[in-house]
Amino acid sequence: MCTIGAVVSGGRTLLLKNFDYRPVPTGWARFVGQGHAHFALVDHDQKGANSGMNDAGLALEISRSASSSPQSPERKELRTVLNGQILRSRASVQGALRAARAYVKDHPEMYGGNLIIGDRSRICVVEYLAGDCLTKSTRNGFLARANHSVFGLTENANQFSRLRYDRMVAFLASLHDVMDEMEIDGLFGLCRELLRTHPVLNGNTRSSMVMCPEELRVDYLVGDGDWRVFRFGG
Repeated sequence: MCTIGAVVSGGRTLLLKNFDYRPVPTGWARFVGQGHAHFALVDHDQKGANSGMNDAGLALEISRSASSSPQSPERKELRTVLNGQILRSRASVQGALRAARAYVKDHPEMYGGNLIIGDRSRICVVEYLAGDCLTKSTRNGFLARANHSVFGLTENANQFSRLRYDRMVAFLASLHDVMDEMEIDGLFGLCRELLRTHPVLNGNTRSSMVMCPEELRVDYLVGDGDWRVFRFGG
């Protein structure tokens, strides 16, 4: 279970996520030496990167949206491989979207999921399952996902996923209304509070994050620890 969202207005972008998972070693790492440096959430079960941002100001986050098809009950965790490739090699939503579409087409065995991508001026959501994907992007608005398909790639919504999705949508709508009026620290504070409040926060939450491409800034915490701030070049 994960809850993800993004909002963009007036050239300012924020992405936020709670990483919900069974108990596993979870942490954040900076990757350098191949392509774009990036700061990303990692855990021992997943190759690549779960969610994060690179030094070009491209950020991404995922939530799983498992297949309910009896014809394809077994899938592979390749979503994080794709994420790592995007963070290393892409600098914009447009480039990341091209890479995601090609990867999804070439890997129909990948888990179904939701990918939100953001840069300094645009956000985009990609839903994918069994080699198919649907997308939506905006330069002024917001996008959210929990653990079900909103576009209808599969009928897999449950009450808890809808509850978290609806809460994120309501929050992002209110955040969008004040994006041009508040200082960045205040906006980060609102996002932090939402992520640490039920139902977005729950017993499976392992990490929380807020990312801002303009600031090259990631606020993150692991478990019940304190919030920390990472900045590229800081």
